[in-house]
Amino acid sequence: MMKTRLLLIIFISSAILGSLQVWIAFDCLSQEGKLELLSCTLVTNNPNYSQDKSKLFIQSKNSTILVYVEIVNDPRERSQGLMFRENLEWNKGMLFVFDEEKILSLWMKNTLIPLDMLFIDEKLRIIDIKENVSPCKENQCPSYPSKQPAKYVLEVNAGFALKNNIKIEDMVSFQSQM
Repeated sequence: MMKTRLLLIIFISSAILGSLQVWIAFDCLSQEGKLELLSCTLVTNNPNYSQDKSKLFIQSKNSTILVYVEIVNDPRERSQGLMFRENLEWNKGMLFVFDEEKILSLWMKNTLIPLDMLFIDEKLRIIDIKENVSPCKENQCPSYPSKQPAKYVLEVNAGFALKNNIKIEDMVSFQSQM
């Protein structure tokens, strides 16, 4: 009986703390980082370009998905992307940051693993998803353009969007790792 109560308390506490973390992240975004009781200095509307790695949160219909991302924001890094990598951990990805919002087009030249591409606009809303994009080792590779203007592209393992029920219109937030 005591063991059951303890497990119930742990479960309820975990649920409350998880919900609080999600609320804080999205409340900070909606109030531009200003809360009366809590500091929101880590949660921002844009990734911190001085950091190579950050946490990215995707708020889907029923959950918040955490992805640890490598940020690439210069042309050389963007052109290299995930080329020649043989694997990518399930909860990790690469976030491509562009200078302005526009129709973006990516390809899979020399990429060895299938990926999902999530196109994100400057309001941090997912506006397009290309699922299970195959690697390309040929000289001529197809391009995958966004249907609408985007400022960011998140590349994750193929099947990640489907498994996590990520949809167009889901929102994204960033948290720099300290």
